Amino acid sequence: MIAPARPADVSFAFRDIGGFPHVGRARREGQARNREGVMGDGSVKLAQTRAPRVLLVGLDGGIGKSALATDHELTVSVVDTFERAKRELSRFDPDVVVVAFTDPPFEHVAELRRIRAAGPVPILVMSRPVGEQRVTELIKAGAGGYLFVSDAARLPDAIRELLRGGVPMSEPVSRLVLGRARRSSAKMAAVRPQTAQSAGLLTERQREILKLLANGHSYDDIGVALDLSVNTVRSHVRTIYERLGASTKVEAVVAAIELRLIDREPFR
Repeated sequence: MIAPARPADVSFAFRDIGGFPHVGRARREGQARNREGVMGDGSVKLAQTRAPRVLLVGLDGGIGKSALATDHELTVSVVDTFERAKRELSRFDPDVVVVAFTDPPFEHVAELRRIRAAGPVPILVMSRPVGEQRVTELIKAGAGGYLFVSDAARLPDAIRELLRGGVPMSEPVSRLVLGRARRSSAKMAAVRPQTAQSAGLLTERQREILKLLANGHSYDDIGVALDLSVNTVRSHVRTIYERLGASTKVEAVVAAIELRLIDREPFR
């Protein structure tokens, strides 16, 4: 029997781990029915009858939990270890995973990678300010967005931005990512926004592909949408990364937005 949709005025439900009923196929099928479909910009619009579910891995002393408690339109499950998070992924079936650190140690990079490998759920990281190397490691491990705790009040909005296919980041993180891209690409080194150099970095087709990639579409989806073979899409993506000095989708999108090669609006 399919679980009934939640009412439109669903209230905020903040639950710590423990006592959850098993979430099986019935709930997932009910969720699918509650989706209103894919929007014109490629993002997924969730019906108002369904509150986004957030799995919070709270390793930050409660900062992330407090930030989410201010939003009454999210259903949040809180765990305090990565091991519990991996079990809760199948039980709670979240729309997004938030990992809130204080100072993320190196071993947690591998843990984040395991969470990412467990399923196609977008991940948002929040931590105290850390250096470029650790930010880069966490992005490569699977973080689709990154906030510093100074922007903790943005966390609910950042979750929604991530669910729309955006790349929510604190400004210092964006600067770190863009700076890394500039240093790693000779073509990017002297490029500035809205110049002939920036305009020539990507072709119109490559911009189309990057927008679709940023909105979560697979290479197969992009090939169908643009009438291209999967190998052609892969070739374009390799070229995009090379020209933007990027090694991940997040780095490529941030660089393209900062250079105004693609509009920020679809990701907000």
